[in-house]
Amino acid sequence: MDFKLSEDEQMFINLFSDFCKKEIEPYAEEADQKKEIPRSHFHKLAQIGYIGLPHKEEYGGQNAGTFRSLLSMQTLGKACGSTFFSVGASGGLFGLPIHHFGKEEQKKKYLPEINSGTKIGSLGITEPDSGSDVSAIKTVAKEISKGLYHLSGQKTYITNSPIADDCLVLSRVQDLNGKEKGLTHFFVDLNAKGVQRSKPMEKLGLKASQTGALFFEDVEVSSEDILGTLGKGFRQTMQTFNMERLSLAAWSIGLMEVCLEESKSFASTRRSFGKTISQHQSVGNLLAEIYTKLEASRWFTYNVAWEMEEAEKSGKGNMHLSGKCASCKLFATTSAREVTNLAVQIHGGAGFMEEYKVARLYRDVRLGEIGGGTSEIQKLIIAGSILKG
Repeated sequence: MDFKLSEDEQMFINLFSDFCKKEIEPYAEEADQKKEIPRSHFHKLAQIGYIGLPHKEEYGGQNAGTFRSLLSMQTLGKACGSTFFSVGASGGLFGLPIHHFGKEEQKKKYLPEINSGTKIGSLGITEPDSGSDVSAIKTVAKEISKGLYHLSGQKTYITNSPIADDCLVLSRVQDLNGKEKGLTHFFVDLNAKGVQRSKPMEKLGLKASQTGALFFEDVEVSSEDILGTLGKGFRQTMQTFNMERLSLAAWSIGLMEVCLEESKSFASTRRSFGKTISQHQSVGNLLAEIYTKLEASRWFTYNVAWEMEEAEKSGKGNMHLSGKCASCKLFATTSAREVTNLAVQIHGGAGFMEEYKVARLYRDVRLGEIGGGTSEIQKLIIAGSILKG
């Protein structure tokens, strides 16, 4: 596996790293306190090309591969987790299904505005009574005349729902005779009649990435609003989840990099018993654990990203990599939670204070083992993949 970037790709990564340090990272703490990221973050990340990385140039993208996209996600995740999640929900969770499954007119309609940061997207799958069990959703689109539907139901824990312009809503479909036609994604204008939004939910971490509920009551949608083909929503969702899980691993790597940097800096300046705490073997052991978990997660994730990119080039899709994506996500997010705990421990009493970055990271990291399917669900996917093989 060759992880070497071209000269242009490496130049972009270096440029993007400098950009994040100057334009994103300095505002992370303020955004967390205000519980919202600046809208300008979307515009700036669009201008530098981040949002459109995986998309084709004709839709305002860069046509970058999975590996370069992953390195960029890692960099943004390191700078600000909330920005990573909100922008990722727009360009990734909303944009990538369009990239993979959308009709040409749908790509032209939605992707340029998403990639330019002009509009914000979201993905509506989770419901109050169904999370990981996607097949159990109750939202339904009932056909009322040929090609015209009324969509009703509720979605919850939806990233960007308080601020998004559009949402890809997964729904059951019933035809004119009441016959089930399978799970289907519909494009829904969140300012349309019949749509209501909750206020942003109060969260443990990632507070600047706004999350909420969506309510639909006889929202009018048509066959033109169907992503791709009627009844293909389940497979579309599963393929999207694979990339989401890899993205969460990338964020975890960025977060662990911050923990290592912050812990190394603190341990090198904090003194006890006449020397810096980094000179105490017990603290050195903690730093060694952080480094080891970070490096193991990094190379595991890079390997899976490389395989994803090869699968994309072959045109086979990524469904055969579901087990590896789940395993990568499980390992990296678990490691990130353990690393953040170690970083707080190294900081001692200071680590319990909000003025130190590791306290915020300790709150943020908890989503990793929940979002994109809990760790328990990942283990089921991994076991199923093993038994299939």
